[in-house]
Amino acid sequence: LSDERKRAHYDQFGNVFEGGGARGGPFQGGFEWPGGFRVDFGDAASGFGGDFDFSDIVEDLFGMGGGGRGRAKERKGKDIRVDLDISFEESILGGKKEIELYKLTRCLRCGGTGAEKDSGFVSCGTCKGRGNIQKTQRTFLGSFTQVVTCTECMGSGKRPEKPCFACGAKGVEQRMERSELFIPKGVRDGEVLKITGKGEASPMGGAPGDLIIHIHVAPHETLRRQGDDIIMELPLKLSQLIAGDTVDVPTLDGAIRLKIPDGTQPGDILSVRGKGSYVAAGYGRGNLLIEIKTEIPKKLTRKMREAVQILKQEGF
Repeated sequence: LSDERKRAHYDQFGNVFEGGGARGGPFQGGFEWPGGFRVDFGDAASGFGGDFDFSDIVEDLFGMGGGGRGRAKERKGKDIRVDLDISFEESILGGKKEIELYKLTRCLRCGGTGAEKDSGFVSCGTCKGRGNIQKTQRTFLGSFTQVVTCTECMGSGKRPEKPCFACGAKGVEQRMERSELFIPKGVRDGEVLKITGKGEASPMGGAPGDLIIHIHVAPHETLRRQGDDIIMELPLKLSQLIAGDTVDVPTLDGAIRLKIPDGTQPGDILSVRGKGSYVAAGYGRGNLLIEIKTEIPKKLTRKMREAVQILKQEGF
């Protein structure tokens, strides 16, 4: 409060502006907002007080909440979001997919520079080579002045001396592009994958956007996933459960020979180590869990009835 002007302001309004911020109370005048804003309120804001936050209004008006002064950074290209349907097998074992996208890509004629070959660059006339311009907008709160990227040179401060005939100095063009996607082993339904640099190209040499892939896994007829394990049902005859057997079991890696122990019960689960899903976030694989089901015949032959009678006599 050693500053007489600030002390008088504080005595009258109950707040002092420091570094572009305000702390409570009604206020007048203006201040510098971080990101190149100059806010001049005049008497328009004299009726506001308390915890009124002008950052929300600034973001609504300009669609951004900050950024530094001076030449703007190169704009990144837009991200592309796609839905990718894959099979259950592909989600477990991984694979490849090819997709075609109609998108902004680097101009083939000029290589993304926006200029004809053997042509140089000149200073942008719109921003005078600064790469940015000032825009002022009047609102009921006063005047907002913002430093924004020049739309003519996209912040570079220069323009091609001879614009590219194909892209009109933009450095990008719309065309169909084929991309090969690698599906990681163990990917789950609903997961989102990001491939850096496979989105749309950016005008004037900025970094390309990313390709955002939403994974959709089709259900399998006989298999289902539980964590990193795969569960399947195996129907067996009653005789196989009682006396045991060795059977062929189909898996995603091919058929395996499975030994059924004597006295296996319906509902028992036999585990085959390392035949489940690959662990997406690490190493190794889950297990194949085989749930035993029993086939009970609806009709019995004479010999079958005799065998059942013998089992009854033995206490089964």
